[in-house]
Amino acid sequence: MLLIVFGLIILLGHYGYFENKYRDAILNEEFSSRVISKYVNVYEHMTPMLKLSNGSEIINYFPKHKGEIRIGDSLLKRKKSTDMLVFRRENLVYSINLLDK
Repeated sequence: MLLIVFGLIILLGHYGYFENKYRDAILNEEFSSRVISKYVNVYEHMTPMLKLSNGSEIINYFPKHKGEIRIGDSLLKRKKSTDMLVFRRENLVYSINLLDK
């Protein structure tokens, strides 16, 4: 019986059952940018978006109960961290865990 359980664990591991690609992508991401505009993307089901000064765009899905991201806020995401820091006028406003949905 123990051999069957052990074999099943090896088989599941071989096919990537224990991998978490979403978490790994967040951990490898690194950026520092400022929010230059906010808009609603009508082509993507009215998704709220943030346009950043580095040219990228991200979905504004962050929790409203912690506060709202405003135009001019600075966003900092360090490599090997799941938190994105939000700064307003050089002060840390709050931290957002990117794994929370």
